[in-house]
Amino acid sequence: MFSDEDRAKMTAKVGAKEARPQVRAEGCTLVKAKWNGPRTAEGKQRIAQAQLKHGAFSRAGLKAKHAESIQLRQLEDIAYLTGLIQGPRTRGAKPRGYKSIRSMEAVKALVALK
Repeated sequence: MFSDEDRAKMTAKVGAKEARPQVRAEGCTLVKAKWNGPRTAEGKQRIAQAQLKHGAFSRAGLKAKHAESIQLRQLEDIAYLTGLIQGPRTRGAKPRGYKSIRSMEAVKALVALK
C-alpha cells in the first residue's frame, strides 16, 4: 500500500510553526491591532450596558431568589419545631442573612412582623 516514506510524510507536522500567528509586544500580527478595552467614558458605559443581565439572573432576580431561600429555611425551622417534619434537615450552606428559628417565641415574633 504505502511505503515508509509516504507514511512519514503523512504523519509529519508540516508547517506547524508557520500556521501559528506570531504575537509580539505590539500585538497580534494577523489582526494588526491590540484591544485593551474601552478608553473613553462613553465606551466604558456602552460595555457596562452590554454586560447587563436580564430575567432570573438580574440583580433584582437574584435578590428575590435569595429572599425566597431564606424564607424556605425559616419555614423548615417552623415545621421542625411544631413536629410536622422529622428526620434530617436540608443539607448545604445556609443563605447569607439567615437566622435560624429555635423557639416558639421566635415563631410568634416572625408571624407578628408579617
